[in-house]
Amino acid sequence: MKGSIFETLIISELMKSRYNSGLESNLYFWRDRSGTEIDLIIEKGNKLMPVEIKSGQTLNQDYLGSLRKWQTISGKTSINPILIYGGDMGTETLGIKTVS
Repeated sequence: MKGSIFETLIISELMKSRYNSGLESNLYFWRDRSGTEIDLIIEKGNKLMPVEIKSGQTLNQDYLGSLRKWQTISGKTSINPILIYGGDMGTETLGIKTVS
């Protein structure tokens, strides 16, 4: 349940922040037929920013798989992919920003 609770916490805090700033939610979820999913898609104008949320404290390259697939599928409509995880180091790997 830790992963689900962590994901819900991140998304609810982001929604609260957007609503308190007077913005619409513009938050979506995506899953394809093969089960690949992106936890959060943020609409920014005519661009989409994918966000993957993982509760693990150790950065694992497997966490980036769905973001890489999204980048391939979405092409130029995608911007600034982000991985939010439970660790304590932020970095950038293959154009994907990781946030602790």
